[in-house]
Amino acid sequence: CQGYSGMNRFNKGNWSMVQNSMVMAYLSFADFYRPRYFLLENVRNFVSHNKSLTFRLALRSLLEMGYQVRFGVLNAGNFGVAQSRKRTFIWAAAPDEALPEWPAPRHVFKSPQLTINLPGGVAYTAVPQRPGAPCRTVTVRDAIGDLPPIANGEARAEVPYAAAPASAFQAAVRGSNPALLDHISKEMNELNLERCQCIPKDTPGADWRVLQQIVAADPGRAKFKGADLVPWCLPNTADRHNGWRGLFGRLDMAGHFPTSTTDPQPMGKVGQVFHPSQDRIVSVRECARAQGFPDGFRLSGNVHQKHRQVGNAVPVPLAAALGCKLRQALE
Repeated sequence: CQGYSGMNRFNKGNWSMVQNSMVMAYLSFADFYRPRYFLLENVRNFVSHNKSLTFRLALRSLLEMGYQVRFGVLNAGNFGVAQSRKRTFIWAAAPDEALPEWPAPRHVFKSPQLTINLPGGVAYTAVPQRPGAPCRTVTVRDAIGDLPPIANGEARAEVPYAAAPASAFQAAVRGSNPALLDHISKEMNELNLERCQCIPKDTPGADWRVLQQIVAADPGRAKFKGADLVPWCLPNTADRHNGWRGLFGRLDMAGHFPTSTTDPQPMGKVGQVFHPSQDRIVSVRECARAQGFPDGFRLSGNVHQKHRQVGNAVPVPLAAALGCKLRQALE
């Protein structure tokens, strides 16, 4: 299995070209080794990137090799994580093998944009959305509500659990792990910490626009140690970027995480990175919980490297669901 992160709508330069070549390199591995099964994972936009030429080339290459092929878009939220994360998958099986089916959703989760538009006006959805599922949606509270509070930039190697697990998800990811690993937070500078402290807690939808309201009510707060409290680029370019919705936003305990990235920051591609009730960026462990990693899973490097490892991963419950389907095909 291989995943890539370069074909997103924010990246149209040389690095995206490198990522395209990685897809071709992976297909060449399949051509050389001719494995019994092949699974490729990529971002949702893979199916439409470059007018769908790369996606279609991948399918045609596998078919030319003699593989049976199945493709579709799945959302990890349907498989037991508190995160909206849509990804394209391509299954391939050798001619004499059973082609794995798609796993059925286990959790209720509103999942738009799972349909792939094909030539001739045909629309295809690998796993059609149903009104219900066996399990309810996993929320942010379910995922991280048991974790102890930490400060901005706190980096202790191990932290004791603050309370007993309060959800089935928490009990599952804890397992028999005696202590909490990687519950560490990236350190914000004074300006971003001040901005974070201005965003109200337990107020779903609150984001950078609250800073505008604060300055409008008290012009004396427009500057913080000589810097703009409201980043200049946000109000001046908001009309071209969907209002920069979510930037400097807090997570909603009753909602879900946005798509996990490799570098959570308040002005990043996904700016909703503040803890619901603490003045800090979500910790590595909280992001790992959003991806369904067990608490005992060890990450390597500094806080930035650990965030990158978590953000690049396929959510564990979704990977497990696909693995179960592969096992059924093998049996």
